[in-house]
Amino acid sequence: MHFPRLSALPVKTALLAIALFGFCVSSSAQNPAQNSTPASVQNSYRGPEVNIFAGYSFLRYDSVPLGFSDKLNLTQGGNVEVSLPNLYQGLGVVADFSGHWSDQLKSFNFLIGPQYRFEVKGIDLFGHVLMGKSRSRLLQVGNSLLQPSSLGGAVALGGGADIPIGKRFSIRVIQADYLINSAFGDRLHNVRYSSGLVIDFGKKSSPPSF
Repeated sequence: MHFPRLSALPVKTALLAIALFGFCVSSSAQNPAQNSTPASVQNSYRGPEVNIFAGYSFLRYDSVPLGFSDKLNLTQGGNVEVSLPNLYQGLGVVADFSGHWSDQLKSFNFLIGPQYRFEVKGIDLFGHVLMGKSRSRLLQVGNSLLQPSSLGGAVALGGGADIPIGKRFSIRVIQADYLINSAFGDRLHNVRYSSGLVIDFGKKSSPPSF
């Protein structure tokens, strides 16, 4: 069963992300002829903050509806995210790419959506709602040489915690997402865990503190 309303959502979300990015850049940039900011400050400006996360990822895949006797643990995987983390008071946008595989199945997810980040006692916490597409590929189908592949909508609800280890680096100790995707005519309910390194680029901003 496909998500009838998800096909348009990723496009709308992507357009929203582009609009937010354009607003951030335009509001940050100034006309040199009208700019009264000292030259030393102008030279130190490096654009809006951009965070890049890369790390290991594990997916507990809901494969029972596909004919498997139990859920599959896709222990081989990676997760990469690119985000504008603080467009307005902790609210930003993130693009998420992940891939997981085992001997029986491969799963790839391409997601984008809003994310809210805040700080508690020096730890950056975040939550997000991501939408996009998911591709699943079966690797073992009896004696057939075919590898059936399915592309469907996907939604991820989750969040995580980053611990700063310097001005430009953080350790993402945990990111957990409840990932729902459509594959082979079924709606599958999966859980994804990721951990790795976050690198900050551009003009670093502090999230709201609680």
